[in-house]
Amino acid sequence: MVSGAARYDGHSEWYDQHFGSGHRPAEELAFLRQALGAGRGQVCVELACGTGLWAEPIAAAGYRAAGFDISADQLRFARRRHRAVARADICLLPVRDESVPVVVGMFFHTDLEDFAAVVRQVARCLRPGGRFIYAGLHPCFIGPFVNRMSESDDNQLQFLPGYGSVGWANRASGDGTGLGGRVGFHHKSLASFLGAIVSSGLRICDVREFASTGVVLPRNIGLVAEKREARSETRDQDPRSKPDRPLS
Repeated sequence: MVSGAARYDGHSEWYDQHFGSGHRPAEELAFLRQALGAGRGQVCVELACGTGLWAEPIAAAGYRAAGFDISADQLRFARRRHRAVARADICLLPVRDESVPVVVGMFFHTDLEDFAAVVRQVARCLRPGGRFIYAGLHPCFIGPFVNRMSESDDNQLQFLPGYGSVGWANRASGDGTGLGGRVGFHHKSLASFLGAIVSSGLRICDVREFASTGVVLPRNIGLVAEKREARSETRDQDPRSKPDRPLS
């Protein structure tokens, strides 16, 4: 399924001012740097790279990064930060099968309907043993079903019905950023979010929760998923894999 219109067109200058590199949350930045490890010149694909806010830590880790986004408006900014960018629908990622060791995605799963289609593309283009690093809004604690506008003042949250209603929100996301009101907000439950990764065949090997500006509950979630290595063809030659011989 095609991910849809370039929702960020016309909002890129506002987005870059409000979520620019100086506003990157510290925990999520540290998580990304740790998960990336040492790139040693390898290629790293960044999905929905937007204005390229996360290009610096990817390059600093030693990767040759290529950013993809459907918004030509966002890519105007990304070209200043990424080594290479291309306009593409990440549900139809123009990357060869099993060709990249690392794919990064930061804060985009609420911007499109079919997150599972994107993760299937990730699984297709990752090499065996490759990693998918993702961080985004926590499905349980950010959405149209919770009001976090006065959390820091009141030390409490107001929950409303609607957590289980997966789809485009018909009211504000409740996080106070104003982004959902501009570009839309597609809510996913935790089950549908994690299920998209599990159903792709990737193995989730690390999950984190980040407070960010949250006082009562976390606001964001991060995970690392791996593509399983191919089984060795020499396994049958390993005597440990052979059944016991009957006693004679």
